[in-house]
Amino acid sequence: MKKLLIIGNILFLGTTLILLYILIFAGTVPVTKARDNRNVVAYPDDLKALVLSEMRDYLEVIHDINTGLAENDPNKIIVAAERQGNASLLDTPKRLLKLSPLACKKMGFKGHHLFQAIADSARLHFNPATTQRQLADLTQNCVICHRSYRIK
Repeated sequence: MKKLLIIGNILFLGTTLILLYILIFAGTVPVTKARDNRNVVAYPDDLKALVLSEMRDYLEVIHDINTGLAENDPNKIIVAAERQGNASLLDTPKRLLKLSPLACKKMGFKGHHLFQAIADSARLHFNPATTQRQLADLTQNCVICHRSYRIK
């Protein structure tokens, strides 16, 4: 009886080790980085942190605009969109403008203008379909920028 328990435990341990080997090593494909052909924009750490923070805020504002659309609430859309509208450009550090490539500046300004257009449109004559089209234009601007550039 003892012999059977020892043989059973050895078989169990052997099977477990084989399965672990298969799960961990045999079926594993090494991860390789995708080739990133985007243009690198190098900023000092403080400006990099600022730009990344602004992009996160863009995403939050887009979420708030979508929530306003879902709730049919133009005031929520106006408040959200104005947060990244034209007035926010006044806070842009001059160093950031000096270090940014012209195409980046154009896309950045366009994004702020599109946010402002969403706010203005919702204020003057709220139409959810119009806001949705404007939001699609805005996010297309984001897609183009993120496909073209990466921040270092």
